[in-house]
Amino acid sequence: MKNKKNAVIIALCILTVAFAAFAVWGYPKDEVPAMQNGGSEAPVTVADIGESQVALAGSPEIIYSGDIVVLNVFADVMEDVYGYQFNIVYDREFFEYSNSLYSDIDEIITIFATDKEQYLLVGATMIGDMKGHSGNDIPVCRVEFAALKDMDSEIDSVLDQFAISRVNVVTDDLRYFEDIDGWRSRATIRAV
Repeated sequence: MKNKKNAVIIALCILTVAFAAFAVWGYPKDEVPAMQNGGSEAPVTVADIGESQVALAGSPEIIYSGDIVVLNVFADVMEDVYGYQFNIVYDREFFEYSNSLYSDIDEIITIFATDKEQYLLVGATMIGDMKGHSGNDIPVCRVEFAALKDMDSEIDSVLDQFAISRVNVVTDDLRYFEDIDGWRSRATIRAV
């Protein structure tokens, strides 16, 4: 039991150190971290993010200022995942993070987000002596953003710019994996 408790403390320390590293990691102005494209590290601009990252449910014709965009994050595969972190790139001219973040994995109870200049850093971890989460096509979490202005003709192009990048996970046996592929997002609109 004591060894498992020490392992959990070490896992939390690893996540904390990783979070601190991302917190001080700067990106050149108007650039964002590389997308999950086979390990390419070349930065991309928000305009370069492809539309395959977001599927808009319901395709409303107008988004009004104050409406909420709920970004649902999914993982194709999880194997013994005890904690994770990733970046969300979004267009700050149209949206702001609304400080609403929810875990869709019951065992992952500690979840946080830090809004950086070029992206939103999201991280989460389990606490205590437990087996990591495993499965296929897993709903991971939901992140909410508020629309800053009314949008009509540009809705699809703006929503297409939400993207997930730099996914890192730690397993229940303290293995740490960086730049994991297979995490994606889907945006839905909730009128206020």
